[in-house]
Order: sequence, then structure tokens, then C-alpha cells
Amino acid sequence: MFIVNYLTALAATLAFKLALFSYAASGAEGITSALAWYPRLVLCLGWDVLSSAIVAGVAYAIAGPLASRRPRAALAWSLAVQSAYGLFLIVSYHIAVTVGAPLDKSAIDLWFFYADPSPGGARRLLADSVAPYFTPSFFAQAAVALLAPPLLLAWQRSRVRAVGRPFVWSLGVLVLLSLGAVPGLANGVLAVHTFGLERSPLTMLLGSYLKGPLRVLHAREAAPADPFCLDLTSPVPVEGTDPLIAATAKRTNVVLVILESIGARLLASAPPPMPFLDGLERSRGAVLFAAHYAHWPQTMKAAFDIWCSELPDPDYPPITEVNPAIPCVSVSEALKAAGYDTALFTSADFAFDRQIRFLKHRRLDVMLDRNDLPGHETAWHNAWGIDERVTLSAVLDWTVRERRERPDHPFFAVYNMAAGHHPFEFPGSPSGRWLDSETEHVAELATLRFVDDRLRDLVDGLRRQRLLDSTLVAIVSDHGPGSGRPPMGRIRDASIYEGSVRVPFVLIGPQLDFVSGAVTLPTGHIDIAPTLLGLVGVDRPMTMKGRDLTHDAGGRAVILATRPPLSQVGIRAGSWKLVHWSDTGASELFDLATDPDERNDVSKRRADVVAALVPLTRRWRVHSANLIENYAAILRTDGRRCAP
Repeated sequence: MFIVNYLTALAATLAFKLALFSYAASGAEGITSALAWYPRLVLCLGWDVLSSAIVAGVAYAIAGPLASRRPRAALAWSLAVQSAYGLFLIVSYHIAVTVGAPLDKSAIDLWFFYADPSPGGARRLLADSVAPYFTPSFFAQAAVALLAPPLLLAWQRSRVRAVGRPFVWSLGVLVLLSLGAVPGLANGVLAVHTFGLERSPLTMLLGSYLKGPLRVLHAREAAPADPFCLDLTSPVPVEGTDPLIAATAKRTNVVLVILESIGARLLASAPPPMPFLDGLERSRGAVLFAAHYAHWPQTMKAAFDIWCSELPDPDYPPITEVNPAIPCVSVSEALKAAGYDTALFTSADFAFDRQIRFLKHRRLDVMLDRNDLPGHETAWHNAWGIDERVTLSAVLDWTVRERRERPDHPFFAVYNMAAGHHPFEFPGSPSGRWLDSETEHVAELATLRFVDDRLRDLVDGLRRQRLLDSTLVAIVSDHGPGSGRPPMGRIRDASIYEGSVRVPFVLIGPQLDFVSGAVTLPTGHIDIAPTLLGLVGVDRPMTMKGRDLTHDAGGRAVILATRPPLSQVGIRAGSWKLVHWSDTGASELFDLATDPDERNDVSKRRADVVAALVPLTRRWRVHSANLIENYAAILRTDGRRCAP
């Protein structure tokens, strides 16, 4: 009875998994090489085997004892369990397609606890948003899901005999794959990007509810007293200037340019590798952020911080795997509610880290990636993106149409670059995919000049359209290019040393005509959205954790973190930079005012500073892990107390 239930559940699970793989390969979430994954499908089955075993265990727990005395009751229970599991799988599939996440605690919280935090509360609840998906097609699929598994079980009863040791061995091997191979797929020696498809719906659902209690059992820090707000007040003195306090808010267009993998350290060298950007930073109406940081040096983590002004989840998976429909109010949603038209143009692929799962909830009127941009069919491209000139042309064409067709509506356009990413290729570049250290540096400089030329083209294009005087332009990089610390060479394991996390950020616009000087306060990506909103006179949404630097120049700490194998967390507070190694508990401390290259660890001499900063990293880890996973439920009861 157990084996029959197990094989039936496994067949249903595999049908679900193949449907998800087909959906991923269809291009619905961006064009990918998904079809190449099918030969590797076995590497993603470990958790599916475990899910099937759980279903079989539930069925056998009741049916087993009844099998000899009441065989019909035992069979009826097994059929009911298989029907319920089939319905669970079809609902989970549609939740995954609609929300972007499996049917886990986050998705269920959205359904039952969603509190609309957007300005004016104009968005519909998730239940209303999903209602249109209850189509005749869905109900037909649900009927099949209810009937097919029990029919399969009934058919197998008279045909499947005990398979003995081979069955036990095969089950053990596949479970070991889930425990050993699958966690290393994305970044391990196998280098297979699964886009989260190794997950299985039942184990994800159970795990999402067990994660919180297990974390509490093993936590070194108590649960946060305030589950929504995190006090980022620096425990050590912070000095710095904030000339944006003198800015004049004006309702203008906004263009946000997100560069790819460009660090502030290299840009400070002489001669400037990006001369146009260097000149722009020094021009009238421009403000440079001299100590701006990516909280986590990974693209989707940084994107979440920029869009939503929310600190990242402390674990490695990006928001697109943890909670893609998270009801934080992004900068695009806030501006859309204020009457702006919104658009996103990226030279990269929405399939990377499944960005579309997060972005499709951000009220963007236009979303184009490398696969949809006009002219993409014949354009130069590499593994990371398309010719920036194609993307830039689409941006400027859209601004022209906006001005012509909707002159009374300001616009918010995001231009997300791909050039800048290793291996430093662009149209006509001499670089190759594998570079030694000398040619790599030359290729990187050439790529920076190519990116710089595109920034010049953007500004010139806005000027030709007579939009520059009515547009706030923000230019920032998602993160830096590498380890960023001279003694570590040019290794590309993401760290929180300066070369990985300190990035260029500059604002230019009519709001800044009478502002002079640089922002020298340490700032982070979470400060971008509220500051842009403040400059155009839009209220900062209550969900945003960052500062509006036009009103708040208080001294705050900037959280930093990165993924394994380095597993570092840290703090930039004033001139101090803490680098704490989570795995070993070791700490490094640098005084960046006198040691900008982080060569002189003073943690032993200034143990008092280390002792003051380390607890904040621990509070952040406990706070954000709990908040990101349970955002909707926490927002409903606690979030409104964070309103400015």
C-alpha cells in the first residue's frame, strides 16, 4: 500500500514539475536556456521524492492499519489523500505562475493578511487580483487533478508488487541528491542554474512553516520587539555633510540609471576612466554621494533594496525566490500613485534570477528586456546583455512619446545596464571570455568608457528633447566588480570590502540648482527611493526603511552582507567599517578616514567599537529573516507605526 501511494504521488509530482519546467522554457518569465535543463532534470528531483514519500506516509498511516480489517476504508482513504494532493499541486502551479512563488507561507499570508500600504490604498487585495484566474480552464484542470491520481492508484494496485532493495536504493540516491547536489547547483561545481525549480511544493510549504520556529530554537538573539521597523541609529558617532537638506522639491520627470558592477574605487583613479560621469558629478545642479553602498553585492538583492527601500533577506536566495510578491511599496508604485507614467528598460534578461517575478508587481506601464527591445533581433549581444545603444534608444523613444501623448503626466523611467559585467564585452570590444589580470584591467577600462559614452548619449538625448531642465536624473551602480580589497587580488567572490560594495551615486536635476557639495554621510541603496520621492514632492511610503535625505541627515549605520563562501556581514558607521565573518565569528575593523584600502585591521585596539557594532548585525539578521518571509502578516498589524 505504501509503495502504490508513493508511486502515485511521485507521478503526480513529476507531472507538476514538468509543467513548471515547460512554463519556464516558454519564455513567460524571460527567454532562457531552459530547454537545455531537461537532461539535468534528475538533479532537481530530490525534494520531489521526499514530498511523494510524505504523501505516501500520510496515506499509509491510516490505510496501513485498516488494510487487513477494512480494505475498502483503507482504499477510500488512500484515494482521498491522492485527490487532495493532486488538487494541492494544481493550485500550487497556478500560484507559482501568478504570484511567482510556490504555495508557501508567504503566498498564504498574502491571501489572508494582505494590507495595502500603497499611497491612497488604491491596489486591490491579492484575493481580488487572483480572482480573474478562476477560469473554466482552471476548474477543468482542477477536476483532472482530483480524478487522475486516484484513478492511477486504482490502476496500479493490481500491477505493482514490492520492489524491495532497488526501490530503497533509488529513493536514497535521489534524496541524497536533494541534500547534497541541489544546494550547490547555482554556484557550486555543477554550475547549473535551476531558477528555484529544484524546490518541491509540499516540502516548501512545510518548510516555510517550520522555518520560523526552528530559527527561534537556534537563535542567539531574541525576536525583535518591533517586527517591522529596525532602528539603524549608529551606535558610534557619525559625521558628514548632507547638502540635500537645501534642495527644493519640484514635481519633475525622473530617470534612474542602474549601472552594472561598477565600483567607486576605480572611478576615483587618474585619469578618470569615466570622464563624462566625472564631469557630471562636478557640474552645477549635481550632487555626488561620496560614501554610498550596496547593502549586498548581488544584482537582485541590490535591486530589491533600490526599488523597495528595504533591507535584504540575510540568506542567499534573492527576493524572487523568498517572497517575490512582497507588498512593499516600491518607488515605481509610489510614483504611479502620484500620477507618473512608469517604465523599465533593461539590457539584461528578466529571466536572470527570475526578476520578472518581483518586477511584475511594481506597477510598471512598460517593461522591456533584451528579448523585447525594438531592434533586438539584429543587435550585438553576449551572455549578459544586449548592445546598450539599443536599450538607450528605446528609453529616449519612450520619453519622446510620453511628452507628445501625455504632456500633463510626468514620467519615471528606469534604464538598467548590462555592460560593465565581467568579462567586459561590448560591441567592438577586443576582450574575450577568459582574461589574464593585465588584459582584464584593460578590458574593464574600455568597458567603462563605453558605459560612460552611453551616459553622455542619455543626457544629450534628454537635452535635445528639452527635457533635461525638467528631469531628475539619478545614476547608481548595483554593486562593485569584485572582492575589492587589494591584498585579495581580483577574485570575484562577492565580499563587503570597499571594491565590492562602495559604488558611484550621483543626482542631477533642477531641484539641485542651488545645492553645492557632496553627501559625505554614509548612505545605502535603501536611501535612494525615499530621497528621489522627496526631491519630487511625493510622500515617502511607510514601508520604506531608508532616509529621505532632503529631510533626514541623522547619523545612521549602513548594513552590509554577502553570500557564502565568505559569509560576511558588516556595518559602515561614520568612518568605521566592520567586517564580521559569520562562519568563524572573527571581526575586522577599519578606519576608512585613514585607511581607505582596508589594510590595517584595528579590531584588537578598538574592541569597544567592534562590541558596539556587532550586535546590530545580529539584530538585522533576526529582524530581516522574520520580516521578509512574513511581510504581509507583519505589515497588517505593525507596519503602519513606521509611517513618517
